[in-house]
Amino acid sequence: MVQTIQVREADDTDREVLIGFHQSLYQGHRDEVVNKDDLPLIEYRDYDRVLREDLQALLRDPNSHVLIADSEGTAVGYITGRVIVEPRRVLPRRGVVEDWYVAPKARGAGVGARLLRELEERFAAVGCEVTESATWSSNEGARRAHDALGFREIRVVYRKRV
Repeated sequence: MVQTIQVREADDTDREVLIGFHQSLYQGHRDEVVNKDDLPLIEYRDYDRVLREDLQALLRDPNSHVLIADSEGTAVGYITGRVIVEPRRVLPRRGVVEDWYVAPKARGAGVGARLLRELEERFAAVGCEVTESATWSSNEGARRAHDALGFREIRVVYRKRV
């Protein structure tokens, strides 16, 4: 049960906690919501290395935010996002949610919504007018969360082996 939630910017001292969340999202949780026959379409060769490099890039990128939610001194979730600027678009600055994960024991207590709200505040502070997020098509829980938080499905991506 989550009591109070504090959200803060992550730093290098949070690296192992973040790697744990990253692995839980991209390996453990992914395996719960993605059909095993579809895994080769999204799998990397050295996933641990890829996840560490991905996290390192996010922590070093000045256009990125990595936020951690703590409850009573324990990390219970994280969200990462990056600002993308495309001058040719009508709404040229958008914040893209890249990773968003709440530990199973903390789900349903508003942690994910709080993380998103904090990230969107940072996006708005630098002029973003749009927040974009993605999830696996079979992740019904995440799809419901996106709907409840005001997102609209805009684009669907298809993949197949040739």
